[in-house]
Amino acid sequence: MQLLFKKSLSHLLILLGFIFVSLAYFNPVLQGKQIYQSDIVQYIGMSKQQKDFKAQTGKETYWTNGAFAGMPTYQLGARYPHNYIKN
Repeated sequence: MQLLFKKSLSHLLILLGFIFVSLAYFNPVLQGKQIYQSDIVQYIGMSKQQKDFKAQTGKETYWTNGAFAGMPTYQLGARYPHNYIKN
């Protein structure tokens, strides 16, 4: 019985070490902190013109001047009514 305990003691210590390192590394997440996601903030700014246009007219726009001196809005979430694969 003691031989089994001596063999498993090293594994138990390693497991406790992994748990301790994980808790120390992820401590900010456990406290409720979040990583600043700049791509989400940039999306909000780029899609504002598209959302404002839809709120005013009720129609989708497929072009925005909010990014790169103008670009299509297919990556910003424009809904295309003739998408027969999704429908």
